[in-house]
This record gives sequence, C-alpha cells and structure tokens, in this order.
Amino acid sequence: MSLQPLGQTFKIDSQGGCFITSVQLYFAYKDEASPVWVELRNVVAGAPGQRVLPHSRKVLEPSLVQTNSTDGTTPTKFLFDSPIYVQEGQEYAIVILTKSQNYRIWTAQMGEIDVYSGGVVASQPALGVLYKSSNGSSWTPTQNEDLKFTLNRAFFSTRTRAEPILMNDVIGTPITYPDNSDTTLGTAYGRRLKPDPLLLTNSSTVMKVIHPDHGMYSTSNNVEIRNVSSGLSTTLNGAIISTATSLVLDPSATGGSSVTGFEASNESSKIYLKIGNEIVKGTLSGLNVTSLSRGQGSTTAAAHVDNVTVELYQINKTPLTEINAVHNAIANIGINSYTVNLTSAPSISGSSDTAEVGGNSVYASENYRYETIRTAISTLELPMTVLEAKLASTSGTSPSGTETSFSKVSDDEEVILTNENLDLDRTNIVASNVNEQLELSSRKSFEIKFKMSTPATNVSPVIDLDRTSAILVANSINNIDSSSDVYPTGDYVDSTEPDGDQNAAIYITKKVALENPATSIRVNFAANKTASADIKVLFKILRSDDSFDFDELGYEFFNTDGSPDSTVNASLRTSDFQDYSYSAGVKDDGVGVSLPEFSQFAIKIVMQGTNAAQPPRIRDLRVIALAT
Repeated sequence: MSLQPLGQTFKIDSQGGCFITSVQLYFAYKDEASPVWVELRNVVAGAPGQRVLPHSRKVLEPSLVQTNSTDGTTPTKFLFDSPIYVQEGQEYAIVILTKSQNYRIWTAQMGEIDVYSGGVVASQPALGVLYKSSNGSSWTPTQNEDLKFTLNRAFFSTRTRAEPILMNDVIGTPITYPDNSDTTLGTAYGRRLKPDPLLLTNSSTVMKVIHPDHGMYSTSNNVEIRNVSSGLSTTLNGAIISTATSLVLDPSATGGSSVTGFEASNESSKIYLKIGNEIVKGTLSGLNVTSLSRGQGSTTAAAHVDNVTVELYQINKTPLTEINAVHNAIANIGINSYTVNLTSAPSISGSSDTAEVGGNSVYASENYRYETIRTAISTLELPMTVLEAKLASTSGTSPSGTETSFSKVSDDEEVILTNENLDLDRTNIVASNVNEQLELSSRKSFEIKFKMSTPATNVSPVIDLDRTSAILVANSINNIDSSSDVYPTGDYVDSTEPDGDQNAAIYITKKVALENPATSIRVNFAANKTASADIKVLFKILRSDDSFDFDELGYEFFNTDGSPDSTVNASLRTSDFQDYSYSAGVKDDGVGVSLPEFSQFAIKIVMQGTNAAQPPRIRDLRVIALAT
C-alpha cells in the first residue's frame, strides 16, 4: 500500500508501564531520496492526537531503510534518542510520515493470505486500530487492517543500583594562550577583567589584581592570568629564519633610530618581544636586537616574514612571561582583589610610583563560591522506584574567614531536594580549572551523586539532563575593622567616613528630613546573628544651625563602637531572631546627654562575619527621632 500518513494505536499492559526504546517497521519498497520518520503520539477519542511524546520523533534517511517485497520479514529499526515512557493501560499511537509516494509498508488484512505462513489472516491483534490520513491531523480508521510492527522496551536491572554523577563544567571562557605555549594545564579558562586591572608599584615585586568576586579567599589558591599586553608594537624590518640570532625593528613607527617605549627589561638589560606565537629576548641597540634567545616561555622558534607585528612583551621593564602565567600563591586577599608575586620588580617613573596596566583583554581564573544551592532537576520517579540525590561539595574559605579550602565533603553529607533552597553550614566552591588540577588532583569540585534503583525490569527512575541546572548563591560579607585588613593599608576607609567602606555588607537609609528638630535617635530591629558575625550601627545628623552638605558629613557609632545598648546573646538557630536596640542621646531610662538639635539624619548598618554561610540577618527595622 502507498505510505501516506499512517497511525497505529496500541496499549501497554505491563504493570507500571514501560520505556519504549525503538519501533521496528517492515517496508516492502522505499524512496531513494526522501526520508521517512516515526513519532509516538497521544490518542484523542480513539484516534492519533497532535502531541508528540518527548524525544519520540526519529527520522531515517533512505539508506537506513531496509526493504523486503517478498515476505515482509526484514525489519527497519527506529531507535529513539532516549527511552520513551508509556503508562500502563494508556492508549498511544505510532505515526509514520513521509513526503514521498514511493514507500510501501507491510500490513495484515482480515481474510487475506499471510505471505509468510501461507495461511489466511483470520483474526486481528488486540493492540489497537490502524488509521489512515491525508494530512496527518484528520484520521480514518481501517477496521479490518493492522500495521506490522514490533515495539522494543528497555530491560532494567533489579540487582544493581545505578549511580550517575553530575559534575561541573570548566569555569570561565576558554582563552587562547597569547604565546601558545602552556601545555601543562591544557586550555586556559578565566573571566575577562576590567581594562588595566593590574596595579604595579615601583621597585616592588608585589602585583595587585583587581578581580571582583573572585571566590579565592585562601592563600592555597592558584590563579592563572593571561592576555596581559603592553599595548606597544612595531613591525619587523626584514624576514628572519627560525635560527636567526638577530633582528631589526622597523623605524617607521617613529621615523628615528629607536622605537618609542621599546627599552630593555630589568633582566640583564634584555628586551622581550613577541612575534606571532614566539617570544624572544635579546640585547637592544637602537633598532637592532642581537644575541637573540629564541622560543622563550616554552614557545617554539619559527621563521617570521618581513613586516610582521612585533609586540613589546614587557610592562615597565617586567617581562610578561612573569605575569601571563600560573601563580601558585596569592596573598593580601580582599573580597575583590588579591596580590601575586613577580620575579623582577617593575620600574615606574613620573609623579606616581604606581601604574595600572594590562590592557583591555586580561583574563584570570576564578572560583565560584556559594553558601546556598537550589537545583532544578527534571526527574521521573515512578511507583516503587527509588531516586536519591546528594551533594559532594568542596570546601572554600569565606572572604574574612579561616576555613580550609579544597577539602572534599563526604559524599553522603548533603541531601539535594529539587526546586528547594539548601542552606549550607559552610562556604563551598566550584573551583577553577587550575585549582582542580593542582589542588584536587584533577577531581571535579562540584558533584551531585544519584542513586537509582528499581524492583521491576520494565520501569526505572529518570533524570532529564537537558532540563537540569543549579543556582548557586554566595553571601557578600567580610570583616574589616582596621587598615591592617586592607592591602595596601593606605586604601583603608573607615566606616565613619561619608563615602566608602571596605566592609561588603552595608545598609544605609535614605536621608530623613524632620519637620520638627530632634535631639535623640533610637534604632530597633530583630536580628539573627551567630557568634561568627557582628552588627555595627552608625548615624549621622545635620544640626539645625549648620549649613553643611549632608552628604559630606561623616558617621558616628552608636555607643562609641556600634554595639547595642545591652548585650544580646548569639543566635543558635537560623530561626532565632532577637531584639536589638541602639540609642543616641537620652535613652528610655533618662540616662544620657541629648544630641545637638538636628533636622536631618541617616542610619548606617554594617554587617560583618567570618563565616559567609552564617551572615547576620535583620528584619523589622524601626528608627525614631525624638525631642527630649
């Protein structure tokens, strides 16, 4: 028969349903150019519906279609990309479609001769009904005819437990090494930083890196920095071979006997240059570079054509081979910065002894820190089947904490519940590629481990990997009390200053203008605060007789250090909120000295902590200005 759209309904009687892996059809003839495809659909009012079961559309090119015009015994298998679950007792339809009129498929018709056995077809199977259609949406039943087909189902083991593991991908953007040299760690990965994120100091080997929310808060972290450039280049004056020991720079950049900005480094008066993917160093004299050392920084010596770009591969006389590298220790760690050590100190001249350098495409590796996780994992857990998910995390260090990083948590410590927040009791990280390799022996830092089992061979729990994700939340909190907590110390800004604060968790009210002057302020709120956290409250006022700009006024601590009027015990549970009160001026008991009469005020709350998993939480904030 001609293969226009056909539909064959069927029903599964296996208890609990089953997972169909493939459908076998039996073709007599095929088209040599046009494909044919199969879909599993729902059934509406006994006929094939329009809803295609997920993952159940399978297209075969003619070359994969087997034919047998004699006895219809040669099957063509349509293997689905994923097993398709069908419920017990629910009616479904196999729908076959093609744009060609040349396909023929085997069916059985009542009263006709069975070409295989030679007998008469005397009965129909109880599986369903064959439908024909001209458009794939309107169907006509054929009562005395059925499609020849075979349904294959998955057979699951009841004796073993499946334990799949979901792991993190590599963090960051893949980076092409500027020198194409590093083969130890493979491809570099990192985040693109703001322009010129590196701070060099004259005669100091300490380089500060501005890297917001880098997630690396212990000195055991490694960081990979790439794509730092000097921004200075010229061209090669004359081709060189791979063994050449000298080269000439093009004078056209300046029209003189030297190239502006090209000078010797601090390494034995050698200049570093990058030509293509090769780094070289040599002795500079005017436009001539002699005594070349080829293939520096693990690059490969190569021939270079005339007029090719030559980049100055050093900044402030420091070779970039020292900067574009893996740095095995970081120090002076802030919430948005850290330092690394160089081998040679830069030379910076001018009015300032510092320089912000690096260019517009600097990349640095980073960790993802988190204290809360929310998974979105699409699963199917059928009756009697078992599906469990547990988090195997890696410890991290809080921004001002002392926790040990890179410790793998026991696999059975944290149970994952889909679509629910899981608040962890410590900081965890998804580590950078370089940290996973160097600190975790290449083991992945983030794993969700599943345990799947079934008592029946026809059903199994299911995880849909195409609809699986996780949201990781990190609390931005640190603990900065003095200049000793900041690098360099001169960058420290006290909480009392009008602008700026090194503490990350700050709440400032809007300016409140009073209709009538006041002489006291009271602040009340409920807070959850553990022993590792602190809350400091400050205020500022504009005196009624002052004409200062309110925004330029500094803050004062309540009770000289920001503490509450009376001691409050630390919270022991996340649900434990306690009352905090702060007074400036005359207190409720009449004790104290009135503040100068003021007409405007604002409140600043500084939240601190050494365990980012236990930040202070505040609710029910109330502020009252009083005339006493």
